[in-house]
Amino acid sequence: MAEIAKESRKTPEAIAREMGKDMKDANAASIRDGVAVLKVSGPLFRYANLMTRICGATSYELLARDFNKALQHPEVKAILFDIDSPGGEVNGCSELADMIFLARGKKPIVAYASGACCSGAYWIASACDRILASDTAVLGSIGVVSVFEKDDDGKTIEIVSSQSPNKRPDINTEEGRAKIQARVDELAEVFIAKIARNRGITAVDVVKNFGAGDVAVGQYAVRNGLADGLSSFEAIIAGFNFQQTEKIFMNDNEKTSAEDIRRTERERMVQVFASEVSQGRENTAKLLLTKTDLAADDILEILATVPTHRESAFEQAMAAIKNPDIRPAAEADNEPPEAVAQRIASLI
Repeated sequence: MAEIAKESRKTPEAIAREMGKDMKDANAASIRDGVAVLKVSGPLFRYANLMTRICGATSYELLARDFNKALQHPEVKAILFDIDSPGGEVNGCSELADMIFLARGKKPIVAYASGACCSGAYWIASACDRILASDTAVLGSIGVVSVFEKDDDGKTIEIVSSQSPNKRPDINTEEGRAKIQARVDELAEVFIAKIARNRGITAVDVVKNFGAGDVAVGQYAVRNGLADGLSSFEAIIAGFNFQQTEKIFMNDNEKTSAEDIRRTERERMVQVFASEVSQGRENTAKLLLTKTDLAADDILEILATVPTHRESAFEQAMAAIKNPDIRPAAEADNEPPEAVAQRIASLI
């Protein structure tokens, strides 16, 4: 620590404050300025073992233990999940997320997506009071994947009891794949329903706006509702307001709120479509607005180089022709098909 202090030109005491102190009897939690920081990194597994420790993985079991200790710790005024994980096992994830969700209101609980916050990691984050992200963080990947390895070498032989033919579905058959697909879909329904509950939206909104298994980066994640704002780890630590412990949201810690981003986007759209430059180039303008993050001035500069859409002679001619007034004759039921065809042709 002395060497770090020398290089950074800070006192050892200042460095110690920034690093925080380990929370007593915790696995991977520290306390910094009254905030318990719980690391969620690497693949996620239900139980901890030697391999999870060596590989830098996180177990739901130990994370739940650290979370409960942080809730009960008298020095902890708020809890921050520092997340950089691609997700992991389904087993155990829902229980941990429910534990976090049910603890809302006891202490402020915030998830910070510093890198990847995907799949099971996002499930955990969604249970917190608020999700904040770095501008390069990747959030989402909501869905379930089941992996089966084919036994192509023929060395393994399984004999399943005749009373339980569905115990080992054959993935090489359409029926077997359908059974496995049904299981995966059922798990995904639970996943989506819990995300919807945690974020205060509907399951339809999750499927429609949260990428359908895809991910979103930083500002786009905020815009789609996956996160509540952009921030940094240090800004979150500094922004916790301990004078208003009854509030579960932080007021000043995020650099950019979701509402700020939506307002900026509305202003960008209005500026583009209000300009004469966009007239006749509406489709290109929509494409640039939705697919890029360009400023309105840059979009208008590009639009000025795009030819305006002009109706062709055929389009003009078709627009001038009114739709024919085709109505059945008074005695349509008795009119032969040939007469109907001739009458319609005469109106064109």
